[in-house]
Amino acid sequence: MPLTDGQNFAGYTIVRVLGVGGMGEVYLAQHPRLPRRDALKVLGTAVSHDEEYRQRFNLEAEMVSTLRHPHIVTIYDRGEYDGRLWIAMEFIDGIDAARLLSRHPEGVPPAEVVRIVSAVADALDYAHGRRLLHRDIKPANILLGLPESGDDRIMLVDFGVARQIGRVSTLTGADMTVGTVSYAAPEQLKGEEIDGRADQYALASTAYHLLTGAAPFAFSNPTVVISHHLSSEPPAIGERRPELGRFGPVFTRALAKDPADRFERCRDFALAMRWAAGAEHGAAPRHRLPEPTSRRRWLLAGVGALLVAGLAVSAALVLGHQRGRRDTAPAPTPPPPAVSARMDLPVVVIGADC
Repeated sequence: MPLTDGQNFAGYTIVRVLGVGGMGEVYLAQHPRLPRRDALKVLGTAVSHDEEYRQRFNLEAEMVSTLRHPHIVTIYDRGEYDGRLWIAMEFIDGIDAARLLSRHPEGVPPAEVVRIVSAVADALDYAHGRRLLHRDIKPANILLGLPESGDDRIMLVDFGVARQIGRVSTLTGADMTVGTVSYAAPEQLKGEEIDGRADQYALASTAYHLLTGAAPFAFSNPTVVISHHLSSEPPAIGERRPELGRFGPVFTRALAKDPADRFERCRDFALAMRWAAGAEHGAAPRHRLPEPTSRRRWLLAGVGALLVAGLAVSAALVLGHQRGRRDTAPAPTPPPPAVSARMDLPVVVIGADC
């Protein structure tokens, strides 16, 4: 049963509800001893009485409480009260990226998306370096502080249920609800062993959604979405927003079906996003993009032929010819930086809905 404003719970005084999910509620609550308001996640009775989940919940608190990063919400405390598990965390006065999308249904401005991706990528690489995965990256788990509140930080939230890497490949049906299928990597959907590149795939799916206003596979049937994640390439981002065609090679790599074809680290994906957005200038990239898939190989070859022909005439003709073929697509940019090595990282996997 939901808590009410002014009610006392585990010493905290409930101020108001912040959100409600399938596993419980999140409240703004006054700390019992400090002049501070926390976000208090209170799990439902049924979940709290599940012994396996209780063990995983406690492991979550132990693992995630060790994280100290400017873009990861801090965990303060956890416990059980009146038969319900709870966890107290840093409160961010703002909105999540899902609500930001509702304000920009046709797509969030690229500069803002790049800012979000850069912050989350840095947070993820930090967590991966400490043997932790998130496994549920999606717009709703990215908080954006309101500038008028004096806190415009970008924060990653909902590091939920912790697991040892040896158990990653034995996910249960209940575990699969942890990762939202609209953004989850193919290997995660298949219950295979995963590493930081699964989080990268989900971050790329989230960035794609933020830029275009729709997830890569925007179907209402989860089974259809899963099938496309496993076997289909997402529509080229330039097909949805022609002016974003320069981001195409970045998403080709980050959303590759094979983790080995993705960027080595999330920050490499973020760097490529900044490169495509024109936010970074400098030396040529050190690495080539992975071999494109067969469907796109002929497209890229066609573009290459146009470039060669255009260069034989003049740079101006090249640009004019491309605008004729691609409408408003900008001139091609150099491929973004990429790393081909695998990230063989022992990790603990964490992620949860609420």
